[in-house]
Amino acid sequence: MALRAVRSIRPLTSKHLAAALGLSLRGYQHFEAGGGQLNIDHVLKFAAATNSDPIGILVSVQIGRPDFAAHVAQNKAMFALMLSLQEFAEEAGEDVSRLDTAAYLSAYRAMFKDLAEQARAERERSDAWIAKNAARLGLTQRTEDDD
Repeated sequence: MALRAVRSIRPLTSKHLAAALGLSLRGYQHFEAGGGQLNIDHVLKFAAATNSDPIGILVSVQIGRPDFAAHVAQNKAMFALMLSLQEFAEEAGEDVSRLDTAAYLSAYRAMFKDLAEQARAERERSDAWIAKNAARLGLTQRTEDDD
C-alpha cells in the first residue's frame, strides 16, 4: 500500500516501475500489493525510480501508515532523519548508551510536536495567501467556515 501511495503521486505506470526494478509486470504488482517478504533492494530501486524516500517507505510500513510514504516522498524527511541520526551516533559515540529511554522519548516527542506545529503553520500561511490572491484570477476559495 505504501508503494501504491507513492506511485499515485508520480506519473509512472506499473509497467515502467516493473522494468526499473527488473521484475515482470505481475511480479511488480505482487510487490506493490505487499505480497511476499519485504525486499529492501526492491524498495531502494523503487525509491530511485520514483525519486522518493526509501526510508519513508519502510517507516510507513512499520507505523501502519501507507500514506506517510507519499507525504515524505518529496521532502525526503525520513532520509534526513536517518542522516541526522548518523551524525548523532558519530558525535555521541558510546555515550548514547548513557541516555535512558525517557530522555529519547522526551526529545522525540518535543521534536515531532514542533514539526507538526511548523507544518500546520505553513499550511495556514499557504491557505491564507491563496485565499487572499485567488481573486486576482477571478476565483474564490472555500473556507472551513463555508462547510
